[in-house]
Amino acid sequence: MAALAIPIEVQEQSLSQSTVILQVKFGLLGDSRKVSASQVEVDTDKQLLRVAKKILVSVEFEAIRQLDRKVKKYLDSVCVPFETGTRFLAVPLIEDVDRKLREFERERADLVDRFLDSYPTLCESMSDRLRVLHNPTDYPPIDMVKARFYFTWRYVAYGVPGQLKTISGRIWQEEREKAAQRFAEAQTEAQGLLRESMSELVNHMVERLDASENGKPKVFKKSTVANLGDFLATFDFRNIANDTELKEQVDKARVLLAGVTAEEIRTTADLRSRLKTGMSEIGTKLDAMVITMPRRKFRPEE
Repeated sequence: MAALAIPIEVQEQSLSQSTVILQVKFGLLGDSRKVSASQVEVDTDKQLLRVAKKILVSVEFEAIRQLDRKVKKYLDSVCVPFETGTRFLAVPLIEDVDRKLREFERERADLVDRFLDSYPTLCESMSDRLRVLHNPTDYPPIDMVKARFYFTWRYVAYGVPGQLKTISGRIWQEEREKAAQRFAEAQTEAQGLLRESMSELVNHMVERLDASENGKPKVFKKSTVANLGDFLATFDFRNIANDTELKEQVDKARVLLAGVTAEEIRTTADLRSRLKTGMSEIGTKLDAMVITMPRRKFRPEE
């Protein structure tokens, strides 16, 4: 194995002091089932067909899925993706994130209860809609349905269990090296992700600061400032790669947006002009930085 640029001991100490690994799991009832190709009449070799049917069409069910996407979007805004289902979370943010997760947990439980209340009626309505493709066994009893829904999270310290060293020093060392390699890759991926995220936010702001075709200012929403502001506020916690180039652009953006509100941007021409010039310069720098980064292996969960 090639030597790592950062000693394993330094990586372990840095991670253990500054971050924990957050594992989040979502449970959801499946809303589709396979359909036998023999039930489909089409002039095609049926061995080439993969057919599925939707067994649930429910406003209540979709509300749960929307909340899950909202949770993942929130986590992407405050954490750094690591491996599937896990994220690096900065220690100073643990209390705030945990409080937010508990709020999501309560909201999700209410949504699940609403879905369960509608489940019997839903099963009957789907029988009418699916007709010959309806199968009663696709709809388990309500107590089994309830068990399919869960939302859990836990915090895990980074590193290899010390107990493993007493069992096999060789395996322990190999696992340390594997963990260090995964972290090195995560740093690179996180660096690229942060650069791309800021580039998108800044370029969006520049686009909204441009005049429209008729020369009048474009509609400038409060969320345009809020989204970039949130990124700038959490950047230092998520900058696990210690990206000094990006930090320089973050600091410039912080100066430009200090005390600025969306309402002031909408109503003050000089401020719009100054922000457009400053953000355009930052955007140009970010575009160049994104181009020089390796292609990301992962993207935030959908």
